[in-house]
Amino acid sequence: MLGLLAPTLVALAAARLCGGTLRGLMSTRVRGWPAIVVAFGLELVLYNPPLDGLEWARAVGPWLWLAARLVFVAVLVWNGWGDTRVAWPWRIAAAGVALNTLVITLNGGHMPQSLDAARAVWGASQIDPARLQNVSTMAADTRLAWLGDVIAEPAWLPRRNVVSIGDLLLAAGVAAWVFCAMRPDLRRATIGSRIGKSDRWSRTTPLARSEVRRFFASNLWYR
Repeated sequence: MLGLLAPTLVALAAARLCGGTLRGLMSTRVRGWPAIVVAFGLELVLYNPPLDGLEWARAVGPWLWLAARLVFVAVLVWNGWGDTRVAWPWRIAAAGVALNTLVITLNGGHMPQSLDAARAVWGASQIDPARLQNVSTMAADTRLAWLGDVIAEPAWLPRRNVVSIGDLLLAAGVAAWVFCAMRPDLRRATIGSRIGKSDRWSRTTPLARSEVRRFFASNLWYR
């Protein structure tokens, strides 16, 4: 999944070149972040030994994973349509996760994966029916197959994978949010500068202001 992190790494570098700072990123408020941490933790436990080999985990694991996806969608929507400084990246990410969640719901709690795309990346499918996995082999009766894992990442990427359109939208949204959160707010700085100048002018004495106006009037610059 390093390919999905690449846009975020590019956004970090670009934001730094534009004068952005990590302090701006760390100080940006993310609503509901503890829920995201819990949902990620649930996925990490479910899809790794020893739980991924247990019968009960294979039975209920897909639905627990689906519940975790719904939590992600809820948090992204909350940030995208809440009182946040930059909302549109959250909306892109929410659209991506929502598309993935829709496909997972319609296909029994699994993300359908193209066998052709899997062969292009690994040479063969890596789906093991004896373990709990969040993907299943795409078949003729797969619903919304075009929204499943059908995109093989390019060969030059390290640890490449098979991804979906929703994954790409999620990666783009996260990268855009990182860039916007890190970059300096030039508009705010400009407004602050103008306010500061206006303050200094208002604090000058009437005599000083009169002298300034007289100077500009004498040079035909003042209107």
